[in-house]
Amino acid sequence: MMQPAPIPPRILIVEDSIFLTLALQDMCDSLGWALVGPAVTLADGLRLARDEPIDAALLDVEIGDSQSWDIAELLQQRGIPFAFTTGHSLDRVLPARFTGAPILRKPFRLAGIEQMINTLLPSAASPPPI
Repeated sequence: MMQPAPIPPRILIVEDSIFLTLALQDMCDSLGWALVGPAVTLADGLRLARDEPIDAALLDVEIGDSQSWDIAELLQQRGIPFAFTTGHSLDRVLPARFTGAPILRKPFRLAGIEQMINTLLPSAASPPPI
């Protein structure tokens, strides 16, 4: 009997840099994950976080002139794991309610993204070869 194809994890990407968005899209494709979004504005991110089926999310801390805190709060309410991404020092930036949230530093490497998603979603890890 054939096993059904595994359902790829759905990863929400909130990132306002088009270059990073394209790179993240390629990364998700190469890892076999389904990309939700990408959201390039706070409004898009909020809509996707509220309405879409999502397994995990990567949230750029700064989206244009805003921060992604409201998106993170929505994901917390839905029980969806997420990590913040940033190129800045977060000692002074991360609000107390997100203390301990995973942080992925920019610039990214494919291995770093894969490791973060596998941490957020252990089921996303590739099964070992038989």
